[in-house]
Amino acid sequence: MANINELKELLLGIGVEAEVVNTVTPTAALSQYNFDSLDWPAFIVAVENRYGVKISDGDSLRLKTLNDFIQFIEAEA
Repeated sequence: MANINELKELLLGIGVEAEVVNTVTPTAALSQYNFDSLDWPAFIVAVENRYGVKISDGDSLRLKTLNDFIQFIEAEA
């Protein structure tokens, strides 16, 4: 079962600065935190690897917040 802290740890693991990760809220669109073009695909892969889910390109466009990721992971489990 995914939780916000685990997802934040994944963000740290892909190189997002701790100062940024600490400001991320569960309901805010991750795009507002100025992730670069490498952060998003790296985060998708990290989530897939951590939780054993497959996130399609279509799903990756739909997932905007940490809460969206949690709901997706729970639905796929």
